[in-house]
Amino acid sequence: MSNVEWIDNLKIRVGYGETSNQSINPYSTLGTLGTRYYNFGDDFVKGYYVSGLPNTNLGWEYSQTWNFGLDYSFLNGRIYGTIEGYTQKTKDLLLAVNLPSTSGVSSQMSNVGETKNNGFEFSINGTILDNLNGWTWKAGLNFYTNSNKITKLAVETDDPNYKGDEANGWFIGHSINSIYDYKKVGLWNESDPDYKYLDILEPGGNVGMIKVAYDNIERDETGKPLRAIGAEDRVVQDLDPDVIGGFNTSVAYKGFELSIIGSFKIGGKIISTLYGGSGYLNLLTGRRGNVDVDYWTPTNTGADFPNPAGVLSGDNQKYASTLGLMDAGYFKIRSITLSYTFGKKVLKSLGIKNLRLYATVQNPVTASKYTSLSGQDPEPNAMSNDGQFNATTMGGHAIPVVGTNAPFTRNYIFGLDFSF
Repeated sequence: MSNVEWIDNLKIRVGYGETSNQSINPYSTLGTLGTRYYNFGDDFVKGYYVSGLPNTNLGWEYSQTWNFGLDYSFLNGRIYGTIEGYTQKTKDLLLAVNLPSTSGVSSQMSNVGETKNNGFEFSINGTILDNLNGWTWKAGLNFYTNSNKITKLAVETDDPNYKGDEANGWFIGHSINSIYDYKKVGLWNESDPDYKYLDILEPGGNVGMIKVAYDNIERDETGKPLRAIGAEDRVVQDLDPDVIGGFNTSVAYKGFELSIIGSFKIGGKIISTLYGGSGYLNLLTGRRGNVDVDYWTPTNTGADFPNPAGVLSGDNQKYASTLGLMDAGYFKIRSITLSYTFGKKVLKSLGIKNLRLYATVQNPVTASKYTSLSGQDPEPNAMSNDGQFNATTMGGHAIPVVGTNAPFTRNYIFGLDFSF
């Protein structure tokens, strides 16, 4: 390629590797005992119970990875970046399997199945203006996509309709970050074509209550549903985003420089503990403070949240768990920095080698549907098993959630860098 002047570097990479993982808590293969104190006659004594089941067949977790890459640089380094693709297959996954309460033990560490990860990454950086009349402009963009799926579970069954382990929230063909729950499609209104069948689909239901998908319900020749909405209408819903990326740009003129760093996410779902049915801030019932939401009324039938006088399930609106599932997309400016570097002539008279003044604002801009609704940061900051969220719709494994334990912050920083 010696005659191709506009290409500086073009490198193709292919890699393959196998790794293993035995990183679980010590003695996980052994049975363990816990202690409880109790009254025995006139004495307060210590008793023992089985707290962990042994698993002598527990083995290592193995991953096989193929990676394909391309490094490129064009126009004397003015444009450069990488393109990456990978696929990873993992077998004998090490995970804690939830057990029925009748076993006396909550979970057991096991090799539970296989997963597959496919991904693509792209980055490009460039110098758009290179000291043109004192102006320099640089910019960069990167993004990646990832698809992870459970391809096999260590469950032997002859059921052709078996999709996965509902108790643990693992479903074949779906991401490990998925939930099994009803899918909210709106609110019931009198204009709905199936409103005349509301008493069949939702016995005791009323206008303004949450409407969930019921595509699996059979109908007779007149279109009348043959049963009510029930547990069999729950669906597996993947939470992973389609694309995650970031960008940066800087513009410099003589001693001044303005730099911006941002990020974005397209697609996917987040679980909000603020609006979900497991919290207490969005009950829409009782004489208590609630978060301000756009709820249904006879004069506001296009609302996003249900009729406060709707059908209840416990203290919550029926299907209230669906209210916590939100669009995960966002666009963020993570930081903006304006700086000035003093010239050598000024510094020489002061006896200083380098001097730079700067001001930075962090998180100045966040645009997302969730932020517009709540004012909160749309990025997860907690896990579903930390006590904030009822993880019943996710089995027992932990999934990132947007909790109420961290405020949305914006920071202003002023600084001075110097050296003698």
